[in-house]
Amino acid sequence: MVGVIYKDALTTPYVLAPELVGDKRVISFRFGGSVGGVRADLVRLLDSLGYAVTARAGVDYIGPKKEPELEQEVLVYKPKFRDVSYIADLLRPLFKGQFTMNRAVAAPIGTKAEGAAPTGSAAALIDRNADVLVFSGLPNEVRKLEKMLVQIDYQLGEVMVRGVVYEVQTGQNEGSAFSLAASILSGKLSINLAGAALENSVKFSVGNADAVFSALASDSRFKVVTQPSLRVRSGHQAHFSVGQDVPVLGAVTYQQNGVAVQSVEYRSSGVIFNLQPQVREGAVDLMIEQQLSNFVQTTTGVNTSPTLIKRELKTDVQMREGEVIMLGGLTENKSTTGHAGLSFLPAWLHSRSDSEDHTELLLVLQLVRL
Repeated sequence: MVGVIYKDALTTPYVLAPELVGDKRVISFRFGGSVGGVRADLVRLLDSLGYAVTARAGVDYIGPKKEPELEQEVLVYKPKFRDVSYIADLLRPLFKGQFTMNRAVAAPIGTKAEGAAPTGSAAALIDRNADVLVFSGLPNEVRKLEKMLVQIDYQLGEVMVRGVVYEVQTGQNEGSAFSLAASILSGKLSINLAGAALENSVKFSVGNADAVFSALASDSRFKVVTQPSLRVRSGHQAHFSVGQDVPVLGAVTYQQNGVAVQSVEYRSSGVIFNLQPQVREGAVDLMIEQQLSNFVQTTTGVNTSPTLIKRELKTDVQMREGEVIMLGGLTENKSTTGHAGLSFLPAWLHSRSDSEDHTELLLVLQLVRL
């Protein structure tokens, strides 16, 4: 259509951009009056369709309109609480501009390379640790980013977790460690733990956990294994370990000359305690991992490497300020048979005794938000 108008009405040299030639939209155009009026109407029509008419040396050049290029702004921000990589990874999909953390390879949090890398090397393509966030983008994006940074870069919560791990020994008719603990706490502190004997975990509110710890410690069947006290930030992991690293034989590899090389790995044993809290507005999600283990001599044919015997507990719970939680269920049963009597007497005159002991681990934790 544009070609027809220029040929029959305007008779002006013109050049059409490929985008206009390939535009298949159907339009209606009515004109009348002078040649100048026709040209003005055509320019307005093309403008509404996204094209511009530019006259240079008596020739009309018709092509897509060019949006005015806005000058980009640079924002330099020093995070107060959050990590630079966390902020950049969270906000990058929302902006067209560039963050300084934009690299070809995004390294996992906590494993970013340190220091500078040679230009053009493979190491230069990997994200690196930084203490300043630099963003380059359009002015409206910079304003938007400034507002979002205030909401994202806030102080992480911290919690103090106090706990005691008890090893509880009970007889055949004494029930579980939960039922014993419920009975003791109900009698001494008037804490109602209805149904605790039927579960492997229970939560209750108490002002000071020291009273709970003292009440359980007063019973000789509750032996304290360890008393961890850990302070940890939200989203981070705290590790508590009391024990030893024992060498254990690993895989066997063979060199080119056929010589076998035996690898040795060190594995931890003892009391191992891991916590990872996630502080939220009304509660704290807490990942708990607790292990009590030891190595013994192997009697299954692989005598060159020790055997790890462990009792382990892993769980995720949600706790509120001041709550106490008891976790258990890790039990060990031992059956003992005794025989007494003089060897020259008949067997029916000998005495026999059978006993069965239960050992259960009970973990008592209290969480305090800081």
